Amino acid sequence: MNSALRNSAAHVFVDSVDAPALGDVDAHHLLRVLRVKPCDVVTVSDGVGSWRTCVVDGDAKVEVTSDVMVEPPPKWKLTIAFSVVKGDRPEWTVQKLTEIGIDEIIVLAPTTRSVVRWDAGRANKNIERLRVVAREAAMQSRRVWLPNVRDLIDLAQVTGAYIADPSGVPIDASHRTIAIGPEGGFTNDEISGGNGAVSLGETILRAETAAISAAVLMSSCRTK
Repeated sequence: MNSALRNSAAHVFVDSVDAPALGDVDAHHLLRVLRVKPCDVVTVSDGVGSWRTCVVDGDAKVEVTSDVMVEPPPKWKLTIAFSVVKGDRPEWTVQKLTEIGIDEIIVLAPTTRSVVRWDAGRANKNIERLRVVAREAAMQSRRVWLPNVRDLIDLAQVTGAYIADPSGVPIDASHRTIAIGPEGGFTNDEISGGNGAVSLGETILRAETAAISAAVLMSSCRTK
């Protein structure tokens, strides 16, 4: 990671790095929560690889202090699709997947053994919340490529998905989309409908732990 990104007092996403401007929520967070001072280096990014350093005054006006830098996209895209679980665990899962560096996050529509089932109205609201969580996590982790949190979709619509299951093969660089089942796992029919099965180890994991484990293993293959 570039040292300017790593050492910045804050990192925020803007519509344009050529003429960066803060929204009200980000301005409040930087000035009132993080208490960024006019002398502090702040980095801004458009979420698609471009970023630069800036300073922010007490009125939330942004002054650029470097040229625009561009980070190339990852070698290949990594996708995790996961089933909805109880409580705030979907938010926690999205937060950690973003920090690890997953590029596309898919929340699966209910499968056969799903316990939690969102209706249409609740699904739309919750997906929007998960996008906010991903954006906040990307700022905290200094990402310059925002992950794409997709709308709720069926497992059968996830292109090229490998199914996480103890019967599967070890994860390698060819496994770039992995689907994680609900608490009771996927049925045999759901597993056979995938691109194949991949193993996350010798133990049975909670759904959210499985998603994070898959992300770490996939990311380690991409960095080799």
